[in-house]
Amino acid sequence: MNVTTKISIMLIGCTFFCWGIQSAFAQTADQIKKDKSYYWGEGVGKTSALADKAALEMLINSISTNVESQFSSQVEQTTLNGKAQFKEYVNNIVQTHSNATIKNTEILSWGEEPKVNVFRFVKKAEVKKIFAERERKVKEFVEEANKAEEHYQVADALRYYYWALMLLQSLPDAETVTMDIAGKAQKLDVYLPRTINTVFDNLSFAVQDKQADGTIMQYTLSVTYKKQIAVNCDYAFFDGRNWSVVIAAKDGRGMAELAGDPSQHKDLRLKVEYAFENEWKIDNEVNDVLSKVEPKTFKKSYVSIPLVGATLAVAQNAQTATNAVAAKNSSAPKVDRKSISTTPSATPIVAASKTVAVKQMPNIKTIDGKPYLSILERVEQAIRTKKYDEARDCFTTEGYDVFTRLVQYGRAVIVAKPAYSFLEFEDGVLVRSLPMKFSFRNNQRAFVEDIVFNIGQKEGKIRSLSFALPAHVCSDILKYEQWGNYSRIAIINFIENYKTAYALKRLDYIESIFSENALIIVGKAVKNQTGTDNPKFALTGNNAKLTKYTKAQYIRQLSSVFKSNEYVNLKFTDISVKKAGVGGEIYGIQLQQDYFSTTYGDTGYLFVMVDLNKPEEPTIHIRTWQPEKDPDFGIYDISNF
Repeated sequence: MNVTTKISIMLIGCTFFCWGIQSAFAQTADQIKKDKSYYWGEGVGKTSALADKAALEMLINSISTNVESQFSSQVEQTTLNGKAQFKEYVNNIVQTHSNATIKNTEILSWGEEPKVNVFRFVKKAEVKKIFAERERKVKEFVEEANKAEEHYQVADALRYYYWALMLLQSLPDAETVTMDIAGKAQKLDVYLPRTINTVFDNLSFAVQDKQADGTIMQYTLSVTYKKQIAVNCDYAFFDGRNWSVVIAAKDGRGMAELAGDPSQHKDLRLKVEYAFENEWKIDNEVNDVLSKVEPKTFKKSYVSIPLVGATLAVAQNAQTATNAVAAKNSSAPKVDRKSISTTPSATPIVAASKTVAVKQMPNIKTIDGKPYLSILERVEQAIRTKKYDEARDCFTTEGYDVFTRLVQYGRAVIVAKPAYSFLEFEDGVLVRSLPMKFSFRNNQRAFVEDIVFNIGQKEGKIRSLSFALPAHVCSDILKYEQWGNYSRIAIINFIENYKTAYALKRLDYIESIFSENALIIVGKAVKNQTGTDNPKFALTGNNAKLTKYTKAQYIRQLSSVFKSNEYVNLKFTDISVKKAGVGGEIYGIQLQQDYFSTTYGDTGYLFVMVDLNKPEEPTIHIRTWQPEKDPDFGIYDISNF
């Protein structure tokens, strides 16, 4: 038998073999079509991708048809006209589950280009699991919202309540979904809109101060929730022609601006943010659902503040506001104006409460801030006039570099008169804090931040600046009384510098605080997998399926992020701190983090293990980030390493 004959036989054999496979696949597809326990879809296309797209569309349409009746009662409330429109609406909702469906479908494919066949199928029981998974996420959002509401985090509460409500609308049995809340079973389709309206009812705004800036009148607003400081609250104001970008108020302080003759300003109109459309992209599922589900509107989100004949809110000392935030935790130390100021200054809008001085530590003390007021006043004037160079001699070389980065971080303006407090720490003085607003040309969001100055006592110059943590986060750190003031302030100072370094894109500083063999991972937990090549810091127990970076890789990636974004802003909420059993001042810090940038946003959980034995030279040994709590162990902490 010659070579040509052998090849011919081989080709014939291969043809029959391939034909046999195709026939087997086609036969299997026919069997599945007859099995009522499956949803299925098939497609034919010139390429595998086109055929697969057609099969998936048919599969989703099949699922939509079968669950359509379960959506009828809730969709009728949206006043959709006509059966065809109703069917299209349901199909769009079911498509929001398509990403999950893809993970659970099986695929058969046969044929060659330009005629490829793809057959997708999934058990009906698996589809129920997909709906159940989204229901779980709805309930997680409700839990997060309830926790945020209890801590006066208005923006976080409204965001999670509204997102939960919208995700709920994408479930075929939304009317039957219940959840145990405070010992009572609540139907979520009733509970969520009612609770959102209750949040608006408990939210109050008042004009606390005003100052002219050319033809613009700038109003400082106090924001309270249940008569307490609102930790955060997002809103827009109507400037007479259009709605402003979203303003992120912080620690009870916000701002608004109106142009023209102030005597003609009758009222100030606000719209409290609850949909957070600019943040949908931090969660792919939320983004998909909210883009397709009929939106809910809340008239109570609109607020009108009278400006004619209104009395400005009376200011108490700045530290009283912080005490109000900390009051819910009886173990958190309360601070008066004569004691150490270890929490960010906040605009006060509640009556003064009884305060107790923080116990002094041998190496920590308050000082008279008068020698530093002239420096601070010159810096304020430079910011207001935008003549930054006139205050150059108030800074060290590094301090002026940070200052210029800060005032260039968005269009920086001072939003209220500062109530400074002075704390001696190490060989410097921490001055808290100057309230400022930062806005950006290419972003529909502005931030109100408190600025902390670090002044060197020896040189009498500002050597660094940082964005202050929210008062409630500082209070959560201060409750660890067993560590003493020095350690707690070191932790606060580190986190504030960390947050600021990312905002101001200080790549050199970030590179300096990571150890050369730092473990930097992103991922979620799995079992029986090696977490790191570094034997000193190895994951134990439920280890991580992770993306692991060396320090050099992480810095390169971060450099690319900084170059491609006009701004980066980190927002920290929940915090938990544990001290290592050995090594002195080594801490594991867990933070819930919202990350915002020009091109990207996400939310998740940050963990860092940091050596603060030399607070002026912190060293990060471990940094992990995970998008959600692991169902088995939650969030990484120091016990995982």
